[in-house]
Amino acid sequence: MATFPITLPAPNASGYAVNPVDQTARTEMEVGAARTRRRTLARNDKVSLSWTFKDAEFATFRTWFDNAAECAGGASWFTISLPIGSGGLVSVEARFVGPFKAAHLMALNWNVSADVEIR
Repeated sequence: MATFPITLPAPNASGYAVNPVDQTARTEMEVGAARTRRRTLARNDKVSLSWTFKDAEFATFRTWFDNAAECAGGASWFTISLPIGSGGLVSVEARFVGPFKAAHLMALNWNVSADVEIR
């Protein structure tokens, strides 16, 4: 399994959000209380990440993201250390939910954001 490059900075703390996936299915009844059941035991929370990269770091990120043996354009799982509410940084398996977005900032810096699912 690929690993997020250690030469790149960690995700920014501002804007970081963990969005738990709903694991239940709810059926509204014509009469009486709705019925709710657990759909799955799998927990693939969605996490919003953003990074600030220098020009060379952004080039490294794009190479890693596109590499078929590494991230495979976002299709492959990779390991990254993230805070997930269990005390400090934890190594988790993550996969991109869609393409990343990159905005050019002044002085050859890039703001890159992406949503990933973690397990």
